[in-house]
Amino acid sequence: MPHLEVLPRAQAPAAAQPTYDGLHGKLGFVPNLYATFAHSPAALNGSIGFGAALAKGELDGREIETIYLAASEANACDYCIAAHTTVGQLQGLSEAETRGVRTASTGDAKLDAVAALTLDVVASNGRPAPASLDRFFAAGYSKAALVELIGFVALNTFNNYVQHIAQVPIDWPALQEQEA
Repeated sequence: MPHLEVLPRAQAPAAAQPTYDGLHGKLGFVPNLYATFAHSPAALNGSIGFGAALAKGELDGREIETIYLAASEANACDYCIAAHTTVGQLQGLSEAETRGVRTASTGDAKLDAVAALTLDVVASNGRPAPASLDRFFAAGYSKAALVELIGFVALNTFNNYVQHIAQVPIDWPALQEQEA
């Protein structure tokens, strides 16, 4: 038996139900991962709130989805890769860029700097190589953007870890395989 399961709206705590309604209105469905977070309305609402607050910073939608995709790749989270491939395309990433982000090879110097730093932050447990940081700053990013990138990595890692434990079914379009 799974330790965490997807909660239908009727089984979700009352404090989570308005969030279900908001997600359904925005996305047309409640993603299974969020329906799993609902075991803790504080975690569900905190996760969404933290992401929304960070999204008001310096990074645009393409850069944010680059962070989410690269962190999901580094954390081997197929659910989040599928979700952020879809959302990344809605934010303007091409299909090829959504694949390239996962190896910091999109051909876009700025996106590649974001992806490379994200991959390094996750792989090094928050101790990226100075060269990764230098590349990020050389691409034109500020210290504020660096702090926001770390925030998005932390949020995504939370999401990835809940998914690893819960193993909820992927409810996003099928994951595109990496090109060989």
